[in-house]
This record gives sequence, structure tokens and C-alpha cells, in this order.
Amino acid sequence: MSRMRAPVELLEKNRPRQARAKRTYENILMAAAELLVEVGVERISTNLIAENAGITVPALYRYFPNKYAVLYALGAVLMDRQNVIFEQWHERHYPAGGVAALMDNVEELLRETYQATRDQVGGHEITQALRAVQPLQELRMESHEIVARSFAGLIAEVLGIEADEEIVIQARITVDTFYGVVELALGDNDLPTEVVLHCGAGMISAYWMDLISRLDSSA
Repeated sequence: MSRMRAPVELLEKNRPRQARAKRTYENILMAAAELLVEVGVERISTNLIAENAGITVPALYRYFPNKYAVLYALGAVLMDRQNVIFEQWHERHYPAGGVAALMDNVEELLRETYQATRDQVGGHEITQALRAVQPLQELRMESHEIVARSFAGLIAEVLGIEADEEIVIQARITVDTFYGVVELALGDNDLPTEVVLHCGAGMISAYWMDLISRLDSSA
């Protein structure tokens, strides 16, 4: 009989409030991000993180129960930034031109998401860890689900229809494609970034303009 793997604790133990504790917390996250770049997710450990942060391992354990919780916190920061970019992009273009304006500016959203991920220390490595490490995959899935349901609801509202399962699935596929384009632009140095982002935006925009046209005509 196979044994079920015990769930990994992913939440930090204490959210710091005092300035000194906040600095320690941020130093831990920065140390982990730097180590992701230097040694990769497989070799990173709480001992290495503590050493790189200039603290003891017991001090690290006051905030995080294990290395996965540190990586989870890093991923949450990145996912939150990416979700804010999506919200700001929507607020910037939708009131002025509706869905058509959003589709005309998908490349802008891709570029801003790419830039924010690249600017975060270990950003690309964090996205890889969220995809590859089983205990972290739920965070990535939840973040993508939030964006997908928001987009599906928007499309349904514009067309005056219900955001049914099919539209949600189409939105989810689009979100995963979107982040796949960003990861490709970040990870393949042989491909020109601007071309990758431009082609990805064209594919996403063309798909949804065609889909909206068909949904609108059948509504």
C-alpha cells in the first residue's frame, strides 16, 4: 500500500510588525531569491537561505517553517504584482474602449508583466519553481484562476450572457498561454523578446476577437 505524502506547511509562522523584524523578513526573501538564481530550486535549503541572509537557522524558523514556505512567499509577492498589473491595465483601457481596447493593448500587458517579472530578483526562477515544485503549484493555479474568472466575467458582461464553464475554460487557457509567452520571453535568450511578446499578443487578441464575434452573433 502506498503512503500518502504529508502536506507541506506553506504559510509563514509570523508576519513581522516591527521595523527590525520586517527587515529580517525581507532579507530572508531576498536571500532566497538570490539563491534561486545562483544554485537553483533543487539545491536551495533553509541553511543556505539563513547563511545568505546573515541570520541563524533558528531565526529563520521564527518566520518560516521550511524552504517551501519561503519560496511560497516569494511566489505570492510576484503573483500579486502580476495581478495588480492586470487590474491596472483593465482600468486604463476598458472604460475608454471596452473589450476592443483591451484586445488592442494585450502586447502592453505582456510587456509590463514581462518587465515586472524580470525586474524582481529571481523572477524567472520563481515562475519556474511555481510550475515545477509540487507544493508550490497550488499558488500558481489559484492566481491564474483569479485572473481567468475576472476576464471571463468581463466578457460575459459585455455580451450579456452567463459566464458559463466553457467561457471560464477559454479564459483559463488564455491566461496560461499569456504567462507561457512571458516565460518564453524570459527563458529563451535565442529569441528576440519583442518579437515573442508581439506574436503572443497577436495570437491572444485574434483568438478572443474571433470568439467574441461568434458568441455575439449566437447570443
